[in-house]
This record gives sequence, structure tokens and C-alpha cells, in this order.
Amino acid sequence: LMANTETTKKLTSTVQVREVTNGATVSVLASSGNFATLIDAVDVRMFDKVTIQVRNIDNTSTPKVRVFGTLFPTPGATPTATTPADSKWVQIGDDIDIGASTGAIKSISTTALKQICVVIRDQGSNTQTFPAGDCVVFCQGTI
Repeated sequence: LMANTETTKKLTSTVQVREVTNGATVSVLASSGNFATLIDAVDVRMFDKVTIQVRNIDNTSTPKVRVFGTLFPTPGATPTATTPADSKWVQIGDDIDIGASTGAIKSISTTALKQICVVIRDQGSNTQTFPAGDCVVFCQGTI
């Protein structure tokens, strides 16, 4: 599993935040049908909301991003297959389609979720890389 880079801060006596980035370059293979892990499992039990931003610096690829969540304390590996059959992970919301040389941002309520993860795949015939730090998950919670 890839290591996330995480920073948690207490902003006030009642608000804490955690910023999580992909800690290494992620290679997204062309037309493999599988998703690569951008953000490994993140514990979100102490947070009410997460916002995910993905930056696509490639001028030809149009990746698809999915966010998965779970209520299980130990859900197993991050889902990477096209359909994670019999998985303890479930997709949250719709696919996030990202255009070439652009990005996307999405906010999700994480009330009652234990963990989330972010996966990505290319929708065409391109192979690309996402440099470390090109996917950010910002968690915010009330203490």
C-alpha cells in the first residue's frame, strides 16, 4: 500500500482538520480496467466532512476518480478492480470525471463513516502519473 502524507491540526477548541495527500507518485495505466489508489484508507471517524481535490496536469488524459467509504473497522485492501465484488468498501456518490489539464473538487459528508479512500483510472488509452501531492483530502470535524 502507498503511504499517505497526513497532517492533523486543532484549529480552535472545537474544530480540528486533517490534510491528506498522496505521498508518492501514482501511475495510472491505460485501459487496464482497474483503478489505482490515489489516497489509501483515511480514518474519518472524527470528521464531519471531507473535500477532495484532484489535479490533472496531463494534457491528453481524462481520468475517472471514485471515492469509497466503509463502516467496517477493517475493510481490507482499497478497491482497485472495476467492480469490487464482495468488498467492504462502497462507492460514495457518482464518478468524478476529470478533463485534460484541469482538476475537480468534491465535498462529501462523512457522518458515521469510518474510513474513505480515493481511486483513479484513465478512461482512454493514455498512461499517466500523478505526482505526490496532486490529490488532497481535507477533513474537517467538530470536537
